[in-house]
Amino acid sequence: MDRIYLDHNATTPVRPEAVEAMIPFMRGTFGNASSTHAEGQAARRALEDAREKMADFVGAEDVSEIIFTSGGTEANNMALQGGLASSRGKRVISSAIEHSSVRTVARWLGESGRGENVVIPCNSHGIIDPADVEDAITPDTALVSIMAANNEVGTLQPVKAIADICKAKGVRFHTDAVQLAGKAPVRVNELGCDMLTLSAHKFGAPKGTGILYLRRGTRLTSLLHGGMQEKNRRGGTENVPGIVAMGVAAELAQKELTGEVEKLRKLRDLFESLVLKAVPKSSVNGDREFRICNTTNICFEHTDSASMLMALDLKGVACSSGSACAAGSPEPSHVLLAMGLPQDKAHASLRFSLGHGLEEWQIRAAVASIAEAAAQVRKSHPLWKEA
Repeated sequence: MDRIYLDHNATTPVRPEAVEAMIPFMRGTFGNASSTHAEGQAARRALEDAREKMADFVGAEDVSEIIFTSGGTEANNMALQGGLASSRGKRVISSAIEHSSVRTVARWLGESGRGENVVIPCNSHGIIDPADVEDAITPDTALVSIMAANNEVGTLQPVKAIADICKAKGVRFHTDAVQLAGKAPVRVNELGCDMLTLSAHKFGAPKGTGILYLRRGTRLTSLLHGGMQEKNRRGGTENVPGIVAMGVAAELAQKELTGEVEKLRKLRDLFESLVLKAVPKSSVNGDREFRICNTTNICFEHTDSASMLMALDLKGVACSSGSACAAGSPEPSHVLLAMGLPQDKAHASLRFSLGHGLEEWQIRAAVASIAEAAAQVRKSHPLWKEA
């Protein structure tokens, strides 16, 4: 059975070019990039070459603004914890639909007494109102963190408008752009952010690498102490093979962006239209205009996501009920609840996220499996016969 993978927001397959780029740095060129001998300096050159690629990928003005991390979670922790620690203010403002690596950290900062956790609501489409952010900013605000694109419903946030408000009030602004990479341009000056997070495994590179973009002049206290790596901003030996692969994947994503966005949007729209026709009482969650090109979140009334996921997996279709980092939780998606969906509809919703290499025949085959799964699950649902 050929499996159909529709969970690219959770992780992506590693591009073959990225795999090939890694191999030399796991064999002959295996030096520590902090060492002064020839092996170490070869690793250092590769590291700095990848830094240049990532700086170009996000439109940074200087390569020194790129800090390599172990991924998006670490970068988000650096931004929130390090941003708060380097500020006189205590208020940390984020939204109700943030990824758990922002949401949980902000809550922990508030509960531990280190900061004040202020959460901004979203509307029924999953979009943040910049006016709500502006109203929440006080003289005691340390930073604002609002994601660029939501990982569950795909909605694009008015990041530039929020960034302009923060700049006018002298408040640092961080955006989690993990889901933007490879699906839309990532340009820090157009976004207006002081800090930005990316995770390599979301755009065709291995897990365990990422970056925090830190605009020159932005204060940040180190989260990891140890060595002097990353200009003393992040201690720990750099993952040279992973970072090299990330640089290659970023180049590919940037080069292919226009065509990839057009293709994924067409496939996503086809997928949605076919599902809505094939499955009665199905509907799309979130804004259908202001969203990334590859993502749709669909409610299948009178089903439950756990049963649907199991049925689809057995039929060879991989998708999810929300963030992979929240997989296994019995609670419905916090994003859908924040948007005002009732618990039963939130429990009946699935996320489908498309990616590189998908073809139309796979979309059509997946829709057929989804229709079969919904019919199968609804047979045991107590309300389906009444619907």
